[in-house]
Amino acid sequence: MMASSNSEDCCSDTISIDNDVAFAFVDFSGVDFGGHDYDKTKPEPTVGSEEVNCIELKANRMRKDPNLQHEIFPEGQFPHMQQHHDPQLFKAQSRRVHNLCKWYELGIRPSLSSSSLLNFDAHHQKDEDLFANEIDDMQILLLRSIQAQDALNTNLPPFPLGDYEDRLKVAPSTIDGAGNGLFTTVPIPKGAIVCYYTGYRHHYQSQKRLKDRQYIMKLQNGWPKFDRRNDGFIDALPTKDVLARFINDPRLEERCNVAFEHIKEPEIWYCPVVAQRDIAIGEELFVSYGPRYWSEARTIGG
Repeated sequence: MMASSNSEDCCSDTISIDNDVAFAFVDFSGVDFGGHDYDKTKPEPTVGSEEVNCIELKANRMRKDPNLQHEIFPEGQFPHMQQHHDPQLFKAQSRRVHNLCKWYELGIRPSLSSSSLLNFDAHHQKDEDLFANEIDDMQILLLRSIQAQDALNTNLPPFPLGDYEDRLKVAPSTIDGAGNGLFTTVPIPKGAIVCYYTGYRHHYQSQKRLKDRQYIMKLQNGWPKFDRRNDGFIDALPTKDVLARFINDPRLEERCNVAFEHIKEPEIWYCPVVAQRDIAIGEELFVSYGPRYWSEARTIGG
């Protein structure tokens, strides 16, 4: 993706690829946050002392110098070799991310009671140090929530494929200086789902530390639109097989032939790219990134 000529911005979209961080909550629906009646008959979750010491060292450095925050956080944008997706592990990883986020954002500890077995499984052998401390260490909580999100990104379910995913090709863009673009090798009818924009998943805090923001999309999953607690972020940078990341913005409304479709349901971590008119063989796909993207006055390279 790359900026084109200084013509007028393309049409405004309900979804934009930007770094708007005007909210600080993620969706915690369906997560069990009970009381603090720990079940002493069950083994305590444990975590390796080496990992704890590393995290505490980083947290102590950050307390002394808040400017080190971005250096201390995991980078979060290295491509992972995706192994076979484990649905049960993914369920536990997702719950752990939600629990740690709510713990950090609202100060509510997850219950590890006998009635909260899903929570116990999610945190087992990972967060013993957090539960053992009566006083929450916010820096370690933040780091742990980010680490949990990164772990989840190594076990993502297969990405969805659009109707024309296997009939698209990456080639030099027709926009001068824009790098590569995405082209169709077959006719595409209006209304077809051409492909999907997806990638690594991030909550509010984990996306803040990402340095390369070229391919970050905010999914406005809340309904109505002003309910932003369900919002999430996807980063297509590490996922080279997501073809939608090569679609450029021509910054001319009449040239946009596809659009990002607004997602109205929570827990949908992809964005359909929908044809806005009949598209001929060989045409380059163009989409609006949204006005907020261009208001950052950044040149985006793809």
